[in-house]
Amino acid sequence: MPYFELKKGETGFPPAHFADLDGLLAVGGDMNAAQLLSGYQSGVFYWHHPMKHIRWWSPDPRLVLETDQAPEWVKEGNTMFSTTVNTNFEALLRLCQKRYNDKDAMGPSWLSERMFRIFMELSEKELIHAQEVWLNRTLVGGFFGVCLGHLCFGEYALGEVPGAAAFAISQAVPKLREKGIKLIDMQKETSRDDSLEYHEISRLAYVDFCRQAGERYNKSEKMDCL
Repeated sequence: MPYFELKKGETGFPPAHFADLDGLLAVGGDMNAAQLLSGYQSGVFYWHHPMKHIRWWSPDPRLVLETDQAPEWVKEGNTMFSTTVNTNFEALLRLCQKRYNDKDAMGPSWLSERMFRIFMELSEKELIHAQEVWLNRTLVGGFFGVCLGHLCFGEYALGEVPGAAAFAISQAVPKLREKGIKLIDMQKETSRDDSLEYHEISRLAYVDFCRQAGERYNKSEKMDCL
């Protein structure tokens, strides 16, 4: 199935069900905070190699974590970690770049300076949840995602030491649940950990969740302007 080509300045996305068997929906378009949020609300996320066109995806089924059914994931031995929320998001982003920006491989997990600025912009709008993991006062991992309505769109999870990534996600779950988050979208491989229990939902159901999350977010934005 062919994918769609988005033009510069074009907003919005084609319906997610037009994605191909791999989940690729569209290529191109702009990359900014508004377009990224539009993608989330459409059930779409970006993932692409740094030297190629922007690619937008909507796989079926979708891999998620349900915050109200999350078991205890913290394994024995992980008590050596400590965790904070949104205390040093910039440092966590730089740690992601250190881990994933391999000039020899240049894979789709690359975190560009453009995306760095976009995530910092979303952080200033209080749309980021960043769970930082520390070991002996050194940042050794974390998880962060963008929160809209009752959904958290996971972006990166990493650990410089074994267990740090899973610990970050496990600690993020109750914090996000307190914020009213029902689902965490684990949209790409960098956000996954084999020690955690995931659920699969259909793209149709997921897109409906995204639509509802977008409506809640847009409603709150309007309320803030009153």
